[in-house]
Amino acid sequence: MDTIKNIHLIFLFVLIIYLLSVLSSILIPFVLALLFAILFQPFVQLLKKIKTPNWIVLPVVSFITLAILYGIFQILLETTTNILDQQDYLISRLQMRANEILRWVNSWTGMNFTTGNFFVSISEMLDKEFISSAASQIASGVSSFTGSFIWFSLYYVFLLAGLANYEQYIHFVAADVSENGNLVKNLHKIKRAVLSYMLVKTGVSIATGVFVTITCLIFDIKFAFFWGLLTFLLNFIPSIGSILAVLPPTLMAVIQFDSIKVVLLLLVILGTIQFILGNIVEPKIQGGTLRINTLTVLFGLVFWGYIWGVVGMMLSVPLLVILKIIFEYSPSLSVLARVMGSPPKKGEEEPKSLAFNNNQKERETAE
Repeated sequence: MDTIKNIHLIFLFVLIIYLLSVLSSILIPFVLALLFAILFQPFVQLLKKIKTPNWIVLPVVSFITLAILYGIFQILLETTTNILDQQDYLISRLQMRANEILRWVNSWTGMNFTTGNFFVSISEMLDKEFISSAASQIASGVSSFTGSFIWFSLYYVFLLAGLANYEQYIHFVAADVSENGNLVKNLHKIKRAVLSYMLVKTGVSIATGVFVTITCLIFDIKFAFFWGLLTFLLNFIPSIGSILAVLPPTLMAVIQFDSIKVVLLLLVILGTIQFILGNIVEPKIQGGTLRINTLTVLFGLVFWGYIWGVVGMMLSVPLLVILKIIFEYSPSLSVLARVMGSPPKKGEEEPKSLAFNNNQKERETAE
């Protein structure tokens, strides 16, 4: 029987992965809408607290959220177009810098490294046919984004309205009063924990993006606001996101400036910003209760990146956090939460959910 059960579980796991991949166009907007709905719940509660009529709250919050997302998309689209318009200048400057670096390397090593026809090939690739092809792909991407944005908007409006009354709905659906209370209690804890993570992560990412933008403006780096926005988005990708965010503005500095000292100074400042905010400030604010070990983060990054691409990589940690919290509040699955997490450091408390499950198991064993 155990063998048959394990086989069924394997088939179920494979089926879930298949459905996640096939239904990505529907599920990705739903997950994004759910996270945004949770993130904007404090704003909804604030509006209600100041006696804002209910018929105004939902339209106002929905409009603000959708306007922010549309603005982000417009900045990305317009800046990408501007970069393509300046491609000849950027490639020629990059080739000149590469030749200077190779001459310096050759003078120290006695070798004869050259860029060859690398940049010529790139220039030939970026001809009119390539631009027209890229334009059609962008148009296709915009069409796909529009479809996903419509799904997202529908999900978001309904989830934003539904999350405010989910407790009443569970009370209505659940039959057993005791199980009803426990379910509402656990869902409230899960929602609060996910909200805490999202607020901290979003706040730190915004701060990082702002500091990067200010730094780029001080150094007079082109497309400074774009690099700040890109940093904000990439910071949601665990491990590699902060590293990738440093490279584009540094590469633009290489293209713009003749002095290598200026480029290195910019690189050091950007790296310091990422290190302080990502490795010191964020863990300090977040605390140890939602800590996920590195192996789990890398597995989630690869898994969700394979299933849902770049968006999946950005959503990997929030999804892992949700799963870990759900596992923590389930006595039979709490061991998985321990596998995903890391031991508390000296002076830190164990998550209350895990401590509760341990005490519950001890009581059951004693009985």
